[in-house]
Amino acid sequence: MAIARKNTTSYAVEIEPTEGTYQPPQSADAFVQVLQDGAEMTRSQETLTRNIFTASIGQTQPRLGTKSVSGSLPVEFRAGETEGDAPEADALYTSALGSKKQRAAVTSKTGNTASQIEIEDADISGFSVNDIVLVKEAGAYELSWVSAVDTTAAAAHIQLGQALAAAPADNVEVSAVSQYSTAESGHPSLSVTKYIDNAKDETAVGSKVNSMSMEGFETGSIPQINFGFDGLSFDSTLTAPAFTPSYDTTLPPIALRACVFQDGQEIKVNSLSFSMENTLGFVTATCAPNGRISSRPTARTITGSFNPYKSDDELIQFNLFKCNTPYTLFAYAFNPRLDANCNPTGEFDNAVAVLLTNVVTTELGESDTDGLLVEDVTFQATRGPAGTEEEMKIAFM
Repeated sequence: MAIARKNTTSYAVEIEPTEGTYQPPQSADAFVQVLQDGAEMTRSQETLTRNIFTASIGQTQPRLGTKSVSGSLPVEFRAGETEGDAPEADALYTSALGSKKQRAAVTSKTGNTASQIEIEDADISGFSVNDIVLVKEAGAYELSWVSAVDTTAAAAHIQLGQALAAAPADNVEVSAVSQYSTAESGHPSLSVTKYIDNAKDETAVGSKVNSMSMEGFETGSIPQINFGFDGLSFDSTLTAPAFTPSYDTTLPPIALRACVFQDGQEIKVNSLSFSMENTLGFVTATCAPNGRISSRPTARTITGSFNPYKSDDELIQFNLFKCNTPYTLFAYAFNPRLDANCNPTGEFDNAVAVLLTNVVTTELGESDTDGLLVEDVTFQATRGPAGTEEEMKIAFM
């Protein structure tokens, strides 16, 4: 017997064509480069106590009931290898949020302004309100998001929720993007396969993401996304992987030049975090071999925090909190392009971005960093007063 080694572990994630039916890795691209710290898969089986008299004070052997499996898959918050490609953890993002959209790069028309990009009629259908966009002005790339879309023939354009520093040139490129949005349905089930020493597998079947959190978006750190999942059943066999894992070579961004904006205004923070919790409702039946048949998200909650420095001459955070005033939060990170002297060129690659469209502050505290006061803002992202707005979008460019 050889004792298994931690460092040889690998994880593959596949969307299941039929929920609850195990889908083994279909290619080398099914493997996801999971962080070592925090990765786990826990299998459990309900213990049914037999409460009968046995003429003894000891316990009768119990029966085993419904199986379940849960776990955590933390990954680096990084983009795909090519601009606009889906990230390596594509299936996890789709299961977490429910909706995925990809748009090819487009070239604008003439007459752009800092807050309005003119779009060709044939391309305007690719844009929606709250889409995240990267405007690739030579030497001055900028990220923003779409606050309005006008489809009028010969006058089609998008309005930016966050104005650019300056009007971009005519015929500027708006980059390709893979984007994930909160949705009411469409969350696929996943088969998660954990390989140990390339000799043994442990599987979680019918899994859906029940939590997703952004961690490590802190000054000088590597941002991470941690996915929690809950599944229908599990298994384990002495099976080697059919494919050698193929991982993206994209480098993760570092939280430097990684800016956070509140209602379009940059705020100086040392950290930003959020957590989305999906409540899963499980369909069960006595005829099912394991009791559980399928699951579906029945509720979603998004909360988080950030810590802007406290000013002695304004009350912005206090007034937002006191008046329950909603605001947007927009954050991004990227890998800057460098010139021959390793100086930033104003252009970048591998951008990742998060937009929370309707945020309210639920708690306002205070702490200090090296004697400097900061406001500890706790928030909740909502669907707005009518309950019709998307809470969150995550984009990779």
